Amino acid sequence: MTRSQETRQPPLVINTGGHNIIGGLSRVFHCNYYNSYLQMLVLLAQGRDNHNPERLLTDSITSLICLLKQRGYTRDDLLYEFSYCGFGILQQLDEKTWETPRSHYGEVLCLHGKPENSCYVTSGYLQGILDHRVTETACKLKGSDTDKFVVLDEPVNVDNYLTREFEIQTDNIPERFAFDGCQSFNTRIDEEQIIAALKTLPLYGDQGKSGLIEAFGAVLTNHFADYYNRISYESYFTMCDAGIPEEDSKEMFLQAGHICAFNTFGRIMSSPEWSQLIAPLCDSKEDWAHGMIAVINTLGWGVYRVEKLDPANEIIVRVYNSYEGVGYRRMYPQTDDKNISFLAMGGTLGLVHLLWKVDIRDKPALTEEFYVNQFNNPSNSYSVEQTHAIAAGDEYDRFVVSK
Repeated sequence: MTRSQETRQPPLVINTGGHNIIGGLSRVFHCNYYNSYLQMLVLLAQGRDNHNPERLLTDSITSLICLLKQRGYTRDDLLYEFSYCGFGILQQLDEKTWETPRSHYGEVLCLHGKPENSCYVTSGYLQGILDHRVTETACKLKGSDTDKFVVLDEPVNVDNYLTREFEIQTDNIPERFAFDGCQSFNTRIDEEQIIAALKTLPLYGDQGKSGLIEAFGAVLTNHFADYYNRISYESYFTMCDAGIPEEDSKEMFLQAGHICAFNTFGRIMSSPEWSQLIAPLCDSKEDWAHGMIAVINTLGWGVYRVEKLDPANEIIVRVYNSYEGVGYRRMYPQTDDKNISFLAMGGTLGLVHLLWKVDIRDKPALTEEFYVNQFNNPSNSYSVEQTHAIAAGDEYDRFVVSK
């Protein structure tokens, strides 16, 4: 990394309608547990028809880097942003070889996974910078000191998959508690205060060290929303076309969101930052739910609004400008399928489970064993249904969580 990269100004982040936009592309915060699980899930589609999941995982990022270059990004811009967004630090060793001393995707192994090359995003990112195929040749998860990548002689040619116009809406988002019965909510949670406080935290990669975002007891990326959408929906469609029942395919992707809630929300609500900024405002589990919703509204996932909070019966959450719904409409024709925002479905269910199935306020160790034996145990679980979907033409996504 050059001195100019270390001292340059960070990229401009535009916050609008619940989206965090850099370079004209929506970015979303996710932790490495979710990223690892989702990547493993995409790879399960290996060998089905002509589908190539490794190529999907690399080329889906390459396409977005090519878009940024078309919008004026330079090589230095892209190298800087790789670290700023928490992917690690890219270093060129020679004409054909690059490495990342540490990388986001090399930090954690998926639940029940096995060590394997994992840095498809880094390969795809380099492909976009260099306009040639790149493959990972050494991986830290397999015992290497660094992740290494070799540049092949084959030129790369990818298509832009964001081919449809769909605008983020800003004039249809209601205020908090603007629904029948919500006015009776009694909470000291000040969402605007929490959002303002979180914006002061250094949620970006350290340029001179690891290039990772280590916060809330997790390792985060400020990732491309459309990357998640592309790899998820293309894999989901492939699984359905291969004969896997639609409900089973959906459940696998919903589970990714459930794992995300466990690891991201769970670690946030167990973190020193939460204890300092939000816990003092909380008198009940309901307050913790409102506090976590406020945090979610800084992540770029859209604008979350609680429509109903009755844990004994049902919890209802609306999401305006959900990144899955907006992304779907930018890639595919409008669908009739209402249960299509997999991350938000699993995440909303997981938030309920963190408070009313287990009690995150007791600060349990968020281990794989705890996830399998208690958090994801069918006993005393809730279920989730999506009743409205931007992907299906509705103004918002809506999720009903009930016993």
